Amino acid sequence: MRSRLVVMLASAFIGAGVVTATPALADDPLEIPVSYTVAGSSIVKKTGSALQLGPGQLNGAIVIDGDNVGIKGDLSLPPSKANISLLSGIFRIKATVKVIPLGQVQGSIKDGDLKTHALANMEISDIWAGPIIPVFPLPTVPKSCKTVSPISLDLITKDVDLFAPSITSTGEFTIPSFKDCFIADIALGALVSGPGNTISLTLTSNQR
Repeated sequence: MRSRLVVMLASAFIGAGVVTATPALADDPLEIPVSYTVAGSSIVKKTGSALQLGPGQLNGAIVIDGDNVGIKGDLSLPPSKANISLLSGIFRIKATVKVIPLGQVQGSIKDGDLKTHALANMEISDIWAGPIIPVFPLPTVPKSCKTVSPISLDLITKDVDLFAPSITSTGEFTIPSFKDCFIADIALGALVSGPGNTISLTLTSNQR
C-alpha cells in the first residue's frame, strides 16, 4: 500500500515539476510541496449574512508517512468586508473582518475523506452602523477587537482527489464572543457570536 501510494503521488508531482531534487531518507515521511489559492465564503447563522473570504494562499506539503496521507500548510487570508442587514434592511452594519490563522493547517485522509483542522482569531475593525446607510463609526483600537478565544475550524472534503485542479472543503464553526471592542462588544456578541456558522473554501492548485 505504502509503496504503491508513494510511487503514484511522487510520479504525479514529478510530472508536474513540483518535487525538489533532494531525496528524503527511506524512513522519513515523504513531503511533496503544494501551493493553493484559497477563496470561499462564510455564512453567519444569526444574520444570514455572507462573508467573502480570500483570495488567499495555502503553501505547504502533502505528507506521506507509511500508510498515512495528510496535508499541512500555512494559510493567509486578506481582510474581508462584512455587511450586516437587520430589521429587513432598516438598520445596517459594515466592518472589516480579518481571519488570522494560529499555526499551520493540519489535515489527514481517512476512508477517502480529507479532514483539516485550524485555529484562528477573528479580528474586527472599521465598524460603521446606521439606519439604511451605515454612516456612524463605532470606535475600536486597531488589532484589539477580536474573539476572546480562537475559532476552531474543522473542514471536510468528501471523496477527495488530491490531483484535481481544485478541492472544496466545508464545515461548521462557532464564533466566540468579542473583547476590547468598546461599545461594540455587546452588539457583536448579539449579532455574530454563536454556533452553526458555515464555511466553504475552495483550494485551487497553483501548480500547472
